[in-house]
Amino acid sequence: MKSTPMRVSLLVACVAMLTLSACGSSGSSTGSTGSTSTQTAATTTSNAAAEGQQAASVVAPYIGKPSAFPVTEKLNKPPKGATVTFMDCGTPVCAALWQLLQPAAATMGVKLDHIKSGLSANTISSAFDSVVAKKPDGVIAAATPIALWSKQLAELKKAKVPVVAEGVAASEAEKYGVPAGNLGTKAAEELSGKLLANYVRAKMAPSGKANVVVYQLPEVALTKETAGYVVTALKSACPGCSVRTADVSAATLGNKAPSVVASDLQAHPDTTVAVFTSDEIELGLAAALKAAGINVKTLGYGPSPANLQQIKEGRETAALATDFPVTIWATLDQLARNMGGQKLTGPEADGLGVLQFLTAKDIKFDPSKGWTGYPDFPKRFAALWGAKG
Repeated sequence: MKSTPMRVSLLVACVAMLTLSACGSSGSSTGSTGSTSTQTAATTTSNAAAEGQQAASVVAPYIGKPSAFPVTEKLNKPPKGATVTFMDCGTPVCAALWQLLQPAAATMGVKLDHIKSGLSANTISSAFDSVVAKKPDGVIAAATPIALWSKQLAELKKAKVPVVAEGVAASEAEKYGVPAGNLGTKAAEELSGKLLANYVRAKMAPSGKANVVVYQLPEVALTKETAGYVVTALKSACPGCSVRTADVSAATLGNKAPSVVASDLQAHPDTTVAVFTSDEIELGLAAALKAAGINVKTLGYGPSPANLQQIKEGRETAALATDFPVTIWATLDQLARNMGGQKLTGPEADGLGVLQFLTAKDIKFDPSKGWTGYPDFPKRFAALWGAKG
């Protein structure tokens, strides 16, 4: 049978449409493809909504109110008259911790010795040599890499001098067998990373898409480990987000850090959210970003009084605040319990401090005095220590 022009045209049309559907059903296929696209879009929207709701539920307990007070049981043997040495790392946060530690020591009835260790290997080593020579009853080492004073740590252990390391990485504390305070346990790092990531998803990436950078201080292992937890948690909380990490040297804090961050963001113009595992990196950043014409949402961890002022003025978007007053008082409490052989319980046993997300509307207090979720903390600790509040 001879082919007619109509049959040839129909054959060509069928061959051309094989990638879409079977010949003879093109009309129904068009409707099916459109339906599938609609269903896919609906599913994607539904998944994004579910992700957002899940992230919101994770951060909800930390918005508008603080987390639980960490110390729950009385101190059996307050070390009244003992001498405690505070090793000051030299950053603004360490300076704030020192100021907050003094009234805590007065309440407990212990004497304080203050030594600045700085952040360089030479100054840290010599500073801890002086600690060993002084033979205090206990030591609080703030945000100082343990590897740089491991030799002196061994000598302190030999002399049976209890040491609590505050603001160090959990891996370091575990490696050298040093009790970590409320900022450096694995549980605390994981929780902080999870909260930061979920806040980004719930509040800063409502569509489920964002380009996120997480800044860390390479010299401070705590910030690097926290950054790792942020990245891991963000991949789960926001599959549609892209995330990378970037270093800002601790040596640039207070001077060049803003320009370092601004330069990085200029090199990555698609960035929409910046997370800082040490909020000190953000000090002075708003002016640098404005000068560079950069607009990103920011989320810091552990804001200092200066950071709180920036949040109040709208120069930072938000921060996951650590209750530094309660933290350092709890660190002294932990040291005292170690000195007396008393086990830690409750949130203190996991190294969990008081946390709360803060935005401009939450800064109804004097930022220069820092933030605390429990303004009555001195009375709480005094009762636990059997002292006058």
